[in-house]
Formats: sequence, C-alpha cells, structure tokens
Amino acid sequence: MKGKLIQFIRTKDFKFIEEIGQGGTGRTVLLEDEIINERFVCKKYSPYFEEHKKLFFDNFKDEIKLLHLLYHKNIVRVFNYYLYPEEYTGYILMEFIKGQNVSTFLKENPDKLNDIFKQTIDGFLHLETSKILHRDIRPDNILVSTDGKVKIIDFGFSKKIDFESDFDKSISLNWRYNPPNDFEEKIYDYRTELYFIGKLFEEIITENNFQNFAYKELLKSMVETDYNSRINSFFDLHRKIISESSLGISFTNDEKKIYRNFAKSLQQIISNINFEAEYVSDIEQIIKGMEEIHKNSILEDTLQNQNILARCFIKGNFTYWKNGEIGIDIVYNFLKFLSSSSKERQKVILNNLWQRLDSIQRHDPTEDDLPF
Repeated sequence: MKGKLIQFIRTKDFKFIEEIGQGGTGRTVLLEDEIINERFVCKKYSPYFEEHKKLFFDNFKDEIKLLHLLYHKNIVRVFNYYLYPEEYTGYILMEFIKGQNVSTFLKENPDKLNDIFKQTIDGFLHLETSKILHRDIRPDNILVSTDGKVKIIDFGFSKKIDFESDFDKSISLNWRYNPPNDFEEKIYDYRTELYFIGKLFEEIITENNFQNFAYKELLKSMVETDYNSRINSFFDLHRKIISESSLGISFTNDEKKIYRNFAKSLQQIISNINFEAEYVSDIEQIIKGMEEIHKNSILEDTLQNQNILARCFIKGNFTYWKNGEIGIDIVYNFLKFLSSSSKERQKVILNNLWQRLDSIQRHDPTEDDLPF
C-alpha cells in the first residue's frame, strides 16, 4: 500500500578496526563490513559537552542532508545514517579514504601540486553549484587518497546559504589564515571560500618553496584581501584554469568545423539569458541530455524544440527564437565529437562554448515594469 512504512528489523554488524579521532562534535571510528570486505568511516554525533548534544543535534541532521545532496568524485560519499533522536545522537557511515591531508601529501609529492589544485577547485565548484558553503577550510579537511584523488571532508559546519543567521560561527573557524576584508562587512560567501582555499595553497607553496606551480597569477587573484578585487567565483576560476591548460591541446580542422557549426547554431537560437542563469558544467549530464534529444529526433531533419537543447547547457531562465532551426545532423555530430573526446578536451570544448554564450545579451528581470 502506498505510504506504508517499510521496516527493516534485521541488524547489520560491522567489525571495529580502529579509532580515527575525537573532535568537539563527536567520535570517528573505522569499521569493516565483512560480508562485502569494505571499510567505512563511522562518525558518531557526541559533543564534548553534554549540554551541547540537544543544542546542535539539528546541525548534525543538516550535515546528513547536505552530504546526501552531494555526489562528486572530489567529495566524500555518505552511504547511510542511523539516528537516535531520543538520545540526541546518531551515526553517519561514510567513504573510507586511505591517504593524507593535502599539506602532507604535497610535501611528499611536489610533482602533483598542479593536479591537486585543479581537483580541489573542481570539488569546491560542485559545492558552489549546489549552493553549499563548507566553512571549515583547512588542510585536515582536504584529503588526498593513495591514488591521488582529492576528497573534501567534514561538513559539520556547512549549510545552505544563509548569511544573516549565525554569522559569527561562519567565520570563527578560519583564523588559521589572516582574515580578508569580507569580515568587516559581515560577508561570507564563495569569494570568501576562494580566499581561504587560496591561502591554504599559498601556505603549502611557501613552506615547501615550490617553484612548479602553474597558476601563480590565478592564486594572486584568489588571495586578494579586498573582496571586490578578488576573482568572482569557483566557476570563473575553473574557466580560467581550463583556458590556461588548453595551450597544449589541439583539434583537427574537421573537429573545429563540427564545433563551429554547433556553437553558431546554439548561439543563434537563444535570444537572451537571465542574469541569474548559470551554465551547466556537468559534461556527463550534457551528453546524457543530448543523447535523449537525438534519440527522440532521429527521424527529423531539424530539431523540433530548441528549448530542450538550450536546457542542456543553461540552468535558469532564457528566451529563444521559436522559428530558429538547427539540423539534427549538427547536433549529432557535435554529440559524437564531445562524447568521444578526452576529459581535458571536453573541458576545453565546453569552455569555448561558454565563450559563445557569453556574447548573448543578459536580461535582468528586476528591471521589468510588469509585476509578474
């Protein structure tokens, strides 16, 4: 029956392996599921002060909700949770990351500096896209696995953006680095997180006297203490990294023709884009959407609904020309080109497409005279 409560009454046992740590909000241990031979990190909500258990229990539940929203290769995965509200406690079962914090890893692997920097930015870009602030940026919360994968952990102080409530808690965790001017204006947003990520890598580079960092100018734009002088967002930083990394990537004349035909067609069907609209950065999502479009249009010569194609690349409001045309073969050729390209080439292709979309007029709906 729909709505019926489904109860799993069988318990599942885990083998205790070792203690990982005890922090101000709880205890963390390593467990093993002997049936599938996998290890998991289990975090128990258990504040150091007993009177804090009830006070911060909702924060613990919020951490679970946030982790379930996130699915990205550079962010720790949550697999399950167990709540005991009557005791104001609970457990989160998470991915076990065998590795080191980012500072220790780079000290031992200086040749990985540029790659680790880019992976970290990719992870925080996903947080930005999900409208989540981490708010506890320090080396111990950015791990690097033994196979060189960055994993951002510990979202106990993260939350959906709400700048007005508990501002003091938002900034109290980051005194490891000199605070930016944002704090004077009681601002803590993505630009603030950019600053702290920049300071983290600046510290690592300075302490180890690294000379091989490829993004020195970008780092300078991240650690500007003046809020308005700093780079705007992780998305803008991501695009600049792609641009600088694209110098060694080449494309054939046929590939360029396929790209230009598609980019020109996409650009011509969109009339304007709202200011608050964002570009879709998940390439797998774009490819999946285009595959669906091609499957449903395989018997057509031209795309019957340009809106569907534009939605593959733009998240938010925009207007398009209903009488515009784009050939199915143009869409299919670009889809094949994009899906068969390497990850690095895909990023360059998408970044170039964003450059085209940048030229389309932006619309501010707040300037409209009509009430709705």
